[in-house]
Amino acid sequence: MLKFMIENDMISSYPNLSTLYKIYYTLPISSATAERSFSRLKLIKTYLRSTIAEDRLSNLAVLSIERNVAEDMDYNNVIETFAKMKKRRKTF
Repeated sequence: MLKFMIENDMISSYPNLSTLYKIYYTLPISSATAERSFSRLKLIKTYLRSTIAEDRLSNLAVLSIERNVAEDMDYNNVIETFAKMKKRRKTF
């Protein structure tokens, strides 16, 4: 329908309808990705870790969900970059 509206120059006549079709076409077909994320979150946040801070929990969830990226990462490069950052100790 959106293709038909574009071909017949109807978008200016029905802007709300064209926006509705654009939103409709961007909606996911299934909720599998969201369900996978919540499944990972449930594995990370067990009873023993129920007091974990929100920031740390979020970072652990990202690492767990994107584990294929984390496995391919060069940790020596990350450590060197961190070491070159601003010094936190003061010299006397």
